[in-house]
Amino acid sequence: MKSIENSIYENQNEIIEVVRKGIQIPSVKGEAQENAPYGKNVKRMLEFALELGESWGLKTKNVNGRAGWVEIGEGDSMVAILGHLDVVPEGAGWEYAPYGAEIHDGILFGRGVADDKGPTLGAMYALKLIKDSGIPLKKRIRVIFGMDEENGSSCIKHYIECGEEIPEAGFTPDAEYPLIFFEKGIVNIKVGKRGIIEKDDTVQSIKAGLAGNIVPPKCTIMKKDGECVEIVGREAHASTPWFGESAVLNMVPVLKEMQPKGDVAKLLQFLSEKMEKEANGKNLGIYYQNEETGVTTVNLGMLTYSEDKFEFDLDIRYPKNGDADTILHQVKEAVESCGLEILATKETDMLYVPKESDVVKKLMNVYKEVTGDESEALAIGGGTYAKMFPNMVAFGPIFPGMTAKIHQANEQMEITQIMKSIVISAKGILALAE
Repeated sequence: MKSIENSIYENQNEIIEVVRKGIQIPSVKGEAQENAPYGKNVKRMLEFALELGESWGLKTKNVNGRAGWVEIGEGDSMVAILGHLDVVPEGAGWEYAPYGAEIHDGILFGRGVADDKGPTLGAMYALKLIKDSGIPLKKRIRVIFGMDEENGSSCIKHYIECGEEIPEAGFTPDAEYPLIFFEKGIVNIKVGKRGIIEKDDTVQSIKAGLAGNIVPPKCTIMKKDGECVEIVGREAHASTPWFGESAVLNMVPVLKEMQPKGDVAKLLQFLSEKMEKEANGKNLGIYYQNEETGVTTVNLGMLTYSEDKFEFDLDIRYPKNGDADTILHQVKEAVESCGLEILATKETDMLYVPKESDVVKKLMNVYKEVTGDESEALAIGGGTYAKMFPNMVAFGPIFPGMTAKIHQANEQMEITQIMKSIVISAKGILALAE
């Protein structure tokens, strides 16, 4: 029997052409229409994937235009690869057309080539080859594709609510190799004032931030005399704030010189007493440290103060020994001690699949076999699609040291990397299903 690895490489040209055709569909979320809850282009992408599956003789299902799946095999148990076929907007600054799927010097460019169309469509083709090869399976294999991952994953929430089958194990090609076994828990807290804003004599407004999960690179103070003061920092993701420098915290000495009153004084008190440059939550009483899964991180991502609105966002990520209820209690006490209020909260559970678990050991063995890389599984502060199902981990498609430019202009993957990732996915899902 021909190995699945050989079969994949023998069909490289057709696999890459399938990926290119997928990239050429601009599946950015649009205005909801009849039978197209995420817009017409996302519907086109879903139909494209399902038509491919049908043409290859796979079992398929459209889950109300919000998700879909293709499947092979028989039996009561099912393992899965979970990907998504929606993409973020293309943005500016592309060297090549974002939906052109052009190949230059062995590199395929296009929005979605790495996140997640390339690995998801590749995994679908691998299912075709596994089916055609007659490899014996003890479990069914399903490739599930969501269509709204980039805007909150309502797609897989709908999949679950509809009573669709939950895989007993699996992985998502939505991150990096070698494998991610732990993702920190996240607590998002909006702080500010609900009632009348207590004004300051000098400050008209303060604005900072790009998003709640980004260290703010710029903060702007507008004074009532018309002067504009800009404070700069350095952008970084909230999961790794030590790579950045908060413009909001850099603002503290500037505000102190202004000797503010009212709610600006309360903001200054909170920043001075409860936040620290190390962004580790010690001043809030929520510092956790775990050798296996890291430390607490705290990011104040967005800040808006004006004479009719005052709020800021805290993005808190905690390791395995952290506790969300304790974090909420401690932050509430700290906020109220400065005369402010909690306006809203949101919690995202941690993901922890032990390194000793069957799924992690099998997938790590496959990765090491294909690449020869002996690196250990990773714990990260960010969140991936793996959190949608129990006993699921993030596994690829980005190799160590690889340039992919996910969510940036010129998103790309080398053809050799695309193919190697598909081989790892195929061998990984077979390891879970055989």
